[in-house]
Amino acid sequence: MKILYIPLDDRACNYEFPYLLSTLTDNISLLRPPKEIIGFLKEPAKVAELWKWIFDNATDCEYAIFSVDTLIYGNLINSRIHTLSKEICRERLDNFRILKEKFPKLKIHAFNLIARVAAYDSSFEDPDYWDKYGYKIWRYTCLLDRKQRGELTKEEEYEMDSLGIPAIYLDDFLNRRETDRFVNLSCVDLLSENIFELLTIPKDDTSEYGMAAMDSQVIFDRINELGVAECVIIHPGADEVGSVIFARVFCESKQYMPKVYVRYSATNGPFVIPKYEDRAVNESIKWQIYSVGGFLTDSYETSDCMLAVNVSGTKQVEASEQEEKIDPSFKASMNIPEFLRFIEFYITKFNKNVGLAEISCCNGCEKNFMKSALKKGILKNVAAFGGWNTAQNTIGVVLAHTIILSFYTSLPKSKRMISEGLKLSFILSDWRCQADLTPKLIKEGSTIVNPYALKENYSIVRERYLTELQSWFNIFLSQCYSSYQGKISCFEFDWDSIFFYKIMVELKEIRNQVKET
Repeated sequence: MKILYIPLDDRACNYEFPYLLSTLTDNISLLRPPKEIIGFLKEPAKVAELWKWIFDNATDCEYAIFSVDTLIYGNLINSRIHTLSKEICRERLDNFRILKEKFPKLKIHAFNLIARVAAYDSSFEDPDYWDKYGYKIWRYTCLLDRKQRGELTKEEEYEMDSLGIPAIYLDDFLNRRETDRFVNLSCVDLLSENIFELLTIPKDDTSEYGMAAMDSQVIFDRINELGVAECVIIHPGADEVGSVIFARVFCESKQYMPKVYVRYSATNGPFVIPKYEDRAVNESIKWQIYSVGGFLTDSYETSDCMLAVNVSGTKQVEASEQEEKIDPSFKASMNIPEFLRFIEFYITKFNKNVGLAEISCCNGCEKNFMKSALKKGILKNVAAFGGWNTAQNTIGVVLAHTIILSFYTSLPKSKRMISEGLKLSFILSDWRCQADLTPKLIKEGSTIVNPYALKENYSIVRERYLTELQSWFNIFLSQCYSSYQGKISCFEFDWDSIFFYKIMVELKEIRNQVKET
């Protein structure tokens, strides 16, 4: 079976992860466009060439997984900085209708983000004026939302009038949001016309108040008006969606409805609202499980797999700030020894796959937890692992990986090596890089190296990371994988930034050698 795939952008999380998951299957080929036409950061994809590639390759495909943001704006970042008119967007949206007319049996699973409004001053992933006015624009949208709900206080009204955002920048932002909302609503229309089979609407870096909340309400109204709610999936996230939808197509093609048991390290963990999200962890996880075509079960005995979630019962903290921000209540709200023992019990008793999601921190792992999981042997024995970026970025990819593995009674050795290599690449990326090496480098060389634009420092910084990672990895393998040899076959920084990584790990089994006497 062949699937067409248009990723959200060129980073490994979007371009590589779904493809690597496809290599674990027995009969699915995921077709990706050449990387040189899908853009780079603020350089948009060559949209016309992408559409040509789609029409040229759709003949033998049963499914398509399409990022609407890429096929309309050029990629994730350009959905935040474009100057496209509604007319151009409408013309590009019509391509979906033309495609479906030409290939009526093609099942299109589309995803279209509700764009984020970054709550800080940086133009790395946003318009240039975000350097000075980013936080103020974010704050303006929160206050505007509160005003429209009738909740604005006198103090907030004064604050709103005193933000001092130049009209030219605010108009640019609001006009773009109007166009983005038009595209969001048009996607719901395409769903109602049966052009799309399913529509996923991830809410990128969202919160309770703000532009995303206002857009969501308008989109919900259109969904209810057209009666298509059962075919729309809305939850926080972005970079995990390609992997999640691939897992959904996999399950659908196999007629597999996985029963997922979820176990938390904290009693109150399911109710915590993570950073950059607008709802309790457990609600988002239910949506993610629903999105892959499974359902949550309360019975671990009859489950097909388990999602083990390490999450504090009080709050989520930035991995780079964990030494300062993790307080006694954070630690007291969790029972790590019991959590790790249950994972060990589940694997030993039922011989089923466990995916471990470390979301007590965002943008990297909680280091003490990782040390405990390593010492206990859990990192070796779980089938999948993640602890990167936002909670739902982590949950989605871990869930997709775990569910695909849970379908198979056993995998050929070559595919087991790929799966294990994928897990180990996340351990290196999410723990060693995001939580350790990157904060260390920023602290040491903040005035020397621009972490968002390495430029001439790229090779030097890459070599430092690679040397430290391989040294640690060799020790890790000797302790946990004594019957395997492994190497980091690829290490690159996506977007020329030390915050995004492409890491590939190769494993091979060491044959037992009997010494002659």
